[in-house]
Amino acid sequence: MAIDRLERALTSLRGLAIGDALGSQFFVPANRPLLDERKDPPGPWQWTDDTEMACAVVLHLAAGGTPVDQDRLVALFAEHHDFDRGYGPSTGRFLRLVREGGDWRALLGDLFDGQGSWGNGAAMRVAPLGAYHAGSLRQAALDAERSAEVTHTHPEGVAGAVAVAVAASAIASGRRAPGEIIDAVLERVEPGLVHDGVRQARRLLTLSDPRAVAEELGNGRKVSAQDTVPFTIWAAVKHLDDFEAAIWATAQAGGDVDTTCAIVGGMVAAGMEPHALPRWWNRKCEDLPSWLAFLPPARPGTATERDWKTKPMRSPEPLPAPERVWAPYEWEAIRRGLVPAEMEEKWFAYVEADRLHFHRSWTGYKIFEARFRSVPGGWQIADASVERDKAIYKSDDDGAAESARLHGMIDRLLLGYWG
Repeated sequence: MAIDRLERALTSLRGLAIGDALGSQFFVPANRPLLDERKDPPGPWQWTDDTEMACAVVLHLAAGGTPVDQDRLVALFAEHHDFDRGYGPSTGRFLRLVREGGDWRALLGDLFDGQGSWGNGAAMRVAPLGAYHAGSLRQAALDAERSAEVTHTHPEGVAGAVAVAVAASAIASGRRAPGEIIDAVLERVEPGLVHDGVRQARRLLTLSDPRAVAEELGNGRKVSAQDTVPFTIWAAVKHLDDFEAAIWATAQAGGDVDTTCAIVGGMVAAGMEPHALPRWWNRKCEDLPSWLAFLPPARPGTATERDWKTKPMRSPEPLPAPERVWAPYEWEAIRRGLVPAEMEEKWFAYVEADRLHFHRSWTGYKIFEARFRSVPGGWQIADASVERDKAIYKSDDDGAAESARLHGMIDRLLLGYWG
């Protein structure tokens, strides 16, 4: 299901680019009065180094780059480094020296008296990586750490990247409860200033004024991870259902507006359907760079009953339906089903009308069936059943456990949410 993961990463990247490009317009004095009125600055909007580096991350993912290959990733950063995109002096010099053949590890050791950068640069580019690992919070955290270490070796710089990636992964997997998302971040971020700030962001979820929250958490003005990431996570989880409101709230807090809006845009877009971003903002935003053009794996065709040998259930037993609601774009992926490339992949799945059927690839016997229904926010299983003939399916688990297994198979096998 790599294409689905890549689609999520690309949607997050486009949200990041819009946030970056729009946010950067408010460094133009003539545009600042437009903020309070939430009026768009005149276009076109040009994105900055935030988007350029995020594009390199996505290019790495598109080439199958997980776990992150640090040498390859830093080479992509150096290869596509455009000085005019607004890089800081130390980062610009570092990437130039890498491009000229320097050892990036040795070069990093010479920066910041050997302590490493705790800036917000690793966090600003990482949301698409988190979206790529939708639902796999552990892998999102591990790859975020590796992606950060090629430019930011200070623990706070790394923690900022991990926090954003885990939040994006949780959002991309369908989580919508702000406190639940922040709790997932806190579980995976090492103790320190970023962790303390994210914990404070959770306490401030009752507030709605972004300026008041930024007074407590920071707004990126100090360009540090701890001064940037807690506020952006607050802004994202408070506005998950409204991309435009998320960006305006973030921008109105001031500070490092292009970076904070990029981070928030990437996180919120991670939970959106492809092509659901505001068209009018897309038109004003500069196109993504031509070097990002690649041919992703072909979208898998929709599986049908004719694609595999199938046999009906012999002794079906009703199951309690999972409470999970799958988003509309997830339902579209579920409807494509799964045709195994070989028998060892164990499962064949297809959807007919509103019914999902899971068959063993070796025998063809149906093991699970689930009927879906449309509900507010997406699609939910209305009723389900499992095969109870021990000659076909030997499990002794009770109905609740089998229901959880069905839920997990949908998320892992059809949506790629491993973790």
